[in-house]
Order: sequence, then structure tokens, then C-alpha cells
Amino acid sequence: MVRVAVLLCEGFTDSGLAVLLDVLRTANVLAPGAFAIDVASANGGPLRAASGLTITPTRSARVAARADVVMVSGIWVETPAALDAVLARRETRTLLRAVRAAHARGATVAAACAGVSLLAAAGLLDGTRATTTWWLASHVRRRFPEVDLDPSACLVAHQRIVTAGAVFGVADLALHLVARFLGPEKARRCSSLLLLDRHPSQAAYMAIHQLTSDDDIVRAAERWVRAHIAEPFEIGTLASEIGTSPRTLARRLAAAVGLSPVAFVQRVRAETAVHLLRTTGKNVDEISARVGYADANTLRRLLRRQMSASPRQLRASAR
Repeated sequence: MVRVAVLLCEGFTDSGLAVLLDVLRTANVLAPGAFAIDVASANGGPLRAASGLTITPTRSARVAARADVVMVSGIWVETPAALDAVLARRETRTLLRAVRAAHARGATVAAACAGVSLLAAAGLLDGTRATTTWWLASHVRRRFPEVDLDPSACLVAHQRIVTAGAVFGVADLALHLVARFLGPEKARRCSSLLLLDRHPSQAAYMAIHQLTSDDDIVRAAERWVRAHIAEPFEIGTLASEIGTSPRTLARRLAAAVGLSPVAFVQRVRAETAVHLLRTTGKNVDEISARVGYADANTLRRLLRRQMSASPRQLRASAR
């Protein structure tokens, strides 16, 4: 039996908790008694979900002391400041102590969405590759620079730490736990019964415009690239046109969005190409020219690398 402690704090995502529990309950149908699940708050008292519904957990955070898996559920936040406020709460400090002690004892720890920041605040992600909900990535990277953050990934499993992306990334996380403890066939059957698809990447959903909103130089770079997207240009030209140096541009891009200048330009080109694929009838050759590539195969390779999909698949998904 695998003992799972799900730690909640005020404002947790209803769907994140429900999906996690549904996947593990389904696994218990396929393998009776495989998972023993406790849902806990910091002190065992009732909590309000993001929707306003109130639930009464079955345990306090002390249950993490005997769990094999400690899961921090997602938290509904709409701004970086709201995430900072969650991390400053007294109840959060209680959860941090519980998850830190559980990991030191040998438990697997996991988190999804904004809940990943609790693992980072506990110091468990230092020097470790992790992911989180993509639109918070810039803020999380600034607040926790020791974390090797990859917001394009939907799921990152590193030894005894598992992190997932945006809210419904918890489905991938739950299926990963089933596969790890019960085997891939049980995970596949859970996925089939619940009509859940795994998501290899968040990249197709990431919006550079939202990621660059906090940095003047990065915003200026984005505007200039979009205005000259059909033209070939050097990174030095881009930096000069927005009044900075290539080195400063590289440093600010790395801090804001975790990309080099070349990767940033490629990202804007790819994002624009996806928009054109989904909203126009232009063929790939025409779209390639619109986003600055003379060879359509170059665009195809870029989309496969960044979006994990071909132009045909991206166009079909919009339909």
C-alpha cells in the first residue's frame, strides 16, 4: 500500500484536488488497496477552495510524517503578488515544514501549478529541474533563481520530486504516480477509463507577451521583433534598435523568460506562426515567409521542437 498525503491550503484549486483523487481512486479499482489517501490542511481544520466551497480535511499536516508520497495541491492565484501572499501565510510555513521533513525522511514529494512554489520555498528544488504553470514562470524564476525551471514541460520527474504545470497538469502528475508505483499498464488503463490524455509540453499554450510583462527591455524587444518578424536580422541589430547591448539583452531575457536572444526570437516567430495556422487559410510556405523563414522546413522543425506538433496538427487542433 502506498500512503499518499495531499496537503491543501486556503484557495486550493477544486479541479486539481478532484482530478488527483479521481485518478488514484480509479487506480484503486484496478488494484484494490494500492493507495491509501489522506487529505490534510495545516491544522486539520476546514478550508475554502478557490470556488468558495468549504471542505473538511481528514488529517492535519502531521500525516505527512508517515506518507510515502506528499502532494502539494495546486493553488488558485491570478497575479504574482497573490502567490507571494500565499507563501507568506502562517499555514504555508506549517506545510513547508511538513513537506521538507517528509522529503528528508525519504518520501516522494510532488506539486502542481502554483503549488510548485511551496516546494521551491521549502528549498527542495534548489539545483533541480522543475516546472510550474507557465504564466508564473518569470516570477518564480526571479524569486527562486536556484531552481532549474523549465516552464515548457508539463511534467518533470527528478528522483523523488515530481512537478507539474498548469492546473490540469495534475492529471499527468497523478498518472505518473500510478505508473511509478503500479506500472505503466495500470496508468494506461486509468487514462483510458477517465478519458485523460497526457500532455508532453505546455509550450503550445505559452504566450510570450504575458511572460514579458514585467521587464521594459524585454517588452521592447518583443515589440521590435513582432514589427520586423518577416525580416532577417542579427541580435546585435535588435539590441541596438531598442537602445541596449546584446549582453544586457541576453541577461534580461534569461531573467525574465529563461531564453537566449536567439531562442526568444524563435519563440516569437513560432508563436506567430501558430496563430496564423489557427486563424488563416495560408499554407505553410506563406506562413514561413510571414515569420521570416525562406524555407518552410525550417519552420516545421521549429514547431516540432517548440510546440511538439507539426503545422498540420496545430491547424487541426484549432478546428
